[in-house]
Amino acid sequence: MNKKLLFKLLQTPSISGNELAIQKMLIEELKDIDDTIITHHSYNTVHVVNKESKIKVMLLAHIDEIGLVIEKIEDNGICKLTNVGAIKPQMYMGQHVWVVKFDSNGQYTYIPGVIGYPANYNCANISVNDLNLDLGCHSREETLKLVQIGDMVIHQDNVQELANHLLTSRALDDKIGVFICAEVLKRVKTKTTNGVYFVATVGEETTGRGAYFASDMVNPTCAIVLDVGSSTDVKYKEKFTHEVSLGGGPILTIASNANQKLVELLKESAKRLNIPLQYAVETAKTYTDFDTIYKKNKGIPSELISIPLRYMHSATEVCSLDDIQYIIELLVDFIINLDEHTNFNLLEV
Repeated sequence: MNKKLLFKLLQTPSISGNELAIQKMLIEELKDIDDTIITHHSYNTVHVVNKESKIKVMLLAHIDEIGLVIEKIEDNGICKLTNVGAIKPQMYMGQHVWVVKFDSNGQYTYIPGVIGYPANYNCANISVNDLNLDLGCHSREETLKLVQIGDMVIHQDNVQELANHLLTSRALDDKIGVFICAEVLKRVKTKTTNGVYFVATVGEETTGRGAYFASDMVNPTCAIVLDVGSSTDVKYKEKFTHEVSLGGGPILTIASNANQKLVELLKESAKRLNIPLQYAVETAKTYTDFDTIYKKNKGIPSELISIPLRYMHSATEVCSLDDIQYIIELLVDFIINLDEHTNFNLLEV
């Protein structure tokens, strides 16, 4: 497992709408693996091996992350913020953050700051409008010398390995999915002639535009979306209807819009490799790229595989490196054993 690439992904800022820097980095990292790279003005990238194959397995993982954006600068130099994606304002109170200043070439610089937490403040019911970004400046004019309206804000880097092969960081959602796809691409290149199209999608946390464009860029045989799913092995007040543990293996989605043949083949791969599986039942939306991709073209045979995750959309998300390894091996086996006679339409005899 290439932990160097994994850590590099986690430490590169990619707030939704600002994915240029991380996509350039990923292109550089995979340049010796890709047969070809397809790019798009949205900043989607498609990394392809075995492009001549009739089989086109599309793997999707979103490369953007949630964050904040400077919306207003007060006369006293304090910056007011709004959300980029589904953030939880409480997660930012009393935290060290970076203001990320991107340029048009994908370069970026960091400005350090804090989001204050007054001693007598009750943050139980705060909104994003209550967050105050303090850069240490005393006036609006002084702040404007450092940042401007529209600059992005993220938690400062905090990647750490924990006990029992666990990993914590911000933005594991969904950079661990991106990492898995990159590792799969590397491994299948020398093991099969089947085509693999890894799409690092943009905008999943906000608009879903990356998945919308992806199918037109590839026209795949089938699609597998990699994203995170809530682990339930640490109990809080949330009411989960599924049972999922870190280290318990990939989560297969049981849904009416999942292709049953595709699910069956993934189960067969798991059985061959003795990989444990977990399940999540989704009766409507999954709030991932899967919701878009299965409806594209004339209908793409699709499935969502989720990586178990604790503390989603926080600065301290936690996943298991064992689950990452399981999913890499599962996908490699699935791709190797797929052939051009595989029919995802179970109504055809």
